[in-house]
Amino acid sequence: MNEVINVIKLSACISAQDGVISNRELDTCLELVSDAFKGVTKDVFDQAIDDFFDENMDLEDYLEKINSNTVDKFTVLKICYESAISDGFDIRENLAFTKACKFFDLQEKDFIDA
Repeated sequence: MNEVINVIKLSACISAQDGVISNRELDTCLELVSDAFKGVTKDVFDQAIDDFFDENMDLEDYLEKINSNTVDKFTVLKICYESAISDGFDIRENLAFTKACKFFDLQEKDFIDA
């Protein structure tokens, strides 16, 4: 379950780059995470979001946590991308997503209209 929690937190980190995480971003993330991983409940998701706001970690910290997991990096970034664009893709979110793609050696273009 820690892998899933780290995915939720990375998605929140990228979505928060514009200064706010909208309900649309949260709802999209919950839906995508629930589809991709078994056993994710609203309570687990909400606790991960609460923990995210209580932590003092940077994007790089969340990327490192994901990197140490066996979870598929494309799936992780697809969740992050779809969540962040659900309410419009702010330039700061775009920059964070670009950094995440480079970190995992993935191409941004693979997520657009995928």
